[in-house]
Amino acid sequence: MPAHRDAARAGLRDLLRSLTPHRATPMLKVLLLLILGAGLAGTPGWTQESSYSARNPNRTSPTVILENEMSNIRSSNAQLGARIRTAMEKLEEVARLTSEDEKEVQVDNLFFTLRDEVYAVLNQLDLNSDFADALNRAKEGTIVLKSWYERQPPDYPNREQSIAQLERAIQEYDIVDDRLNQSRTLAQEKLSTIMRQHRVILQEMKIGKVLEAIAAARAVVEGLNDITTAMTVVEEKTHESLQSSPPISN
Repeated sequence: MPAHRDAARAGLRDLLRSLTPHRATPMLKVLLLLILGAGLAGTPGWTQESSYSARNPNRTSPTVILENEMSNIRSSNAQLGARIRTAMEKLEEVARLTSEDEKEVQVDNLFFTLRDEVYAVLNQLDLNSDFADALNRAKEGTIVLKSWYERQPPDYPNREQSIAQLERAIQEYDIVDDRLNQSRTLAQEKLSTIMRQHRVILQEMKIGKVLEAIAAARAVVEGLNDITTAMTVVEEKTHESLQSSPPISN
């Protein structure tokens, strides 16, 4: 750059010498000096970026590459921030698994409500319940009615038919009572099984939370990989751009 300045100054001196008093006034000479001095001050002040473009006008500058790719980096960064917040919430839930949360309380309430409702029904069908007493009294009344028909003379209207019907009814009472006892026992067994499953379900809920937390943590890693990939693109494109530019001579 000093060589360019020296050449410009020499050209200015030649121009001034060539001017005759009739062709140039002192004011014109001063004006020419100011103009050339301003040009010399501004011309050599090239930035590295403009020198790159001057040496290879077809290449893309690193600044333009970064500006073009920043949207991808910002998008990946925003997504990663959301994933981190989600993962933190999931991980905190896992950390609190030793204490009951709202969902567990809801599950507890459902099971306990079911247990109370089933027991309320079973109590109404217990051996000592009002229903059992009514069933026994009805059977005894049917037996008495059958005995009455049996005491009637053979020619009593519908005697044999009534005795047969009442006999079948007495047997049905026994069948109903047996099935009722079996159903009550089975219901108690099922309820006991369900209540045992209660704790298993709660533990499975906790396992589900652990798996959700792991998935959220993996999403954070994937988000970080997206940012790394975006920055790798910038690095490769910038390197390619720099390689396409000839070296600066000293």
